[in-house]
Amino acid sequence: MWLHRIVIAVAAYALFAGGLATLYIVEQQTGRSAVEDAPRALISTGQTTAAPTQPDRVDLTYYLGTFWVQYDANGTPIAGNAYLDGTLARVPKGVLDTARATGEDSVSWQPEQGLRYAIVAKPVGQDVIVAGQSLKPTEARATRTLLYIVLALMAGAAVVAVAVGVDVLLTTAARRRPAA
Repeated sequence: MWLHRIVIAVAAYALFAGGLATLYIVEQQTGRSAVEDAPRALISTGQTTAAPTQPDRVDLTYYLGTFWVQYDANGTPIAGNAYLDGTLARVPKGVLDTARATGEDSVSWQPEQGLRYAIVAKPVGQDVIVAGQSLKPTEARATRTLLYIVLALMAGAAVVAVAVGVDVLLTTAARRRPAA
């Protein structure tokens, strides 16, 4: 009988773990998708010129805000505020080609180890404007969420273990009691 209860407890824990895994995936993907909103808005509002809300020049090695770069028909950066190693940042040519072919491309871009950005590319005439934002804050939130989920899984496992232990003890004690 107690084996049956253990199977039920493990099944309930598996459902609990599956729910937490689903929660993590939804949270992580929502955060990743949301980080594209600011770059997309930057392009659509036309703030890719020297607007007061945009710095004139940012070093992407340290900058977490939104940035932009304009590329000509050959894929050469011709304007923008995003710099890496002292020159305007260069995204892969495939991003520019896809934006021209489909009207937009949004990808994660890692120009160097430890630097990851959500970028959105949109064609404007023969040029393509790419706007982006660091994924560092979003990835830090996802890591914190994962930590909370791991702690919840550990707490859930402890609850199941205690419940099974108590059930085994009570069942064993009930069997040992003499009949009156």
